[in-house]
Amino acid sequence: MVIKFGKIYYICGMKKLDKDIALYLSMPSVPAGAVLNRIIKKRKVSQVDLALKAGILPQRINDLIMGRRRFTPEISIRIENALEIECEGLFYMIQANHDVYMSKMHSRIYKPNLDVFSSSTFWDVDLQKVDWNKGRDWAIARVLEYGNREEVEEICRFYGCEVVRKIASMPQRFRLYDHVRRNCRYIKEAKYETAL
Repeated sequence: MVIKFGKIYYICGMKKLDKDIALYLSMPSVPAGAVLNRIIKKRKVSQVDLALKAGILPQRINDLIMGRRRFTPEISIRIENALEIECEGLFYMIQANHDVYMSKMHSRIYKPNLDVFSSSTFWDVDLQKVDWNKGRDWAIARVLEYGNREEVEEICRFYGCEVVRKIASMPQRFRLYDHVRRNCRYIKEAKYETAL
């Protein structure tokens, strides 16, 4: 758990954290591999250089980034030491947060706030019967194409802005791409990273 007091971030009340690290820990919808990829790109370190410094095979770094392998506490600490990150077990914790998030997403209990959606956006379905996990891409595309600002913000809150941006970046999915471009500005303004 990340706690913020003023401009100082703490993890479990023990350790002062860098603002970026606190942000990474507070975004469970983002996998640990994506965070590692962002950090090494930001620091302009190649995967090979990181692997050599951490004493790990270069292919293993790529597998971690792509999500084909999971972080162990040992690998997490090696990579953190190589990147001079002071938060021990950071990638392992991010992975655990993401695992909990994914578990909740796969559970059928979680739904977006259905009161926000209008019948003109979802004219052909019963919203109570929609499987919001299996129909994720369809639901996002439908809201981007036919929805309004509140619906876009709710879909961002529920699925996470990164997921919505990814779907929005595929223009071949849409018939009314002008509407999608209009609604994409609301993704940037969404207040939530994720509902879970």
